[in-house]
Amino acid sequence: MPRTYKRKTSWGSTPREEMERAANDVKGGKSIRSVAKERNIDRSTLRRYMKKREAGRKYTVGYGGTAEAKRVFSDEVEKELADHIKKLAEQFHGLTPKKCCELALDLAERNNIPTPN
Repeated sequence: MPRTYKRKTSWGSTPREEMERAANDVKGGKSIRSVAKERNIDRSTLRRYMKKREAGRKYTVGYGGTAEAKRVFSDEVEKELADHIKKLAEQFHGLTPKKCCELALDLAERNNIPTPN
């Protein structure tokens, strides 16, 4: 049976543009609670965004910053690896997650791409 992840929460799914518009509404004189309810954003998230924005710190919504920092392959190489894994999965009636990781590590080693421990 294939492993398909089904997301159970909506955390981190609010786009940055929507957070900016909500923050501008709050700066315009509306309350955080009313803007959050109107735009369907959690008020704690909006308050945290406003606080970091006022402090001048960069605020990332979701996990994009973390994922980019740990990225090993470029988009093209990742697509080639995915196609290769699909071909192997058809050939051998599926692959285990451990085997997929081994294939990715082998590819990185062959191309002298640095990988995290």
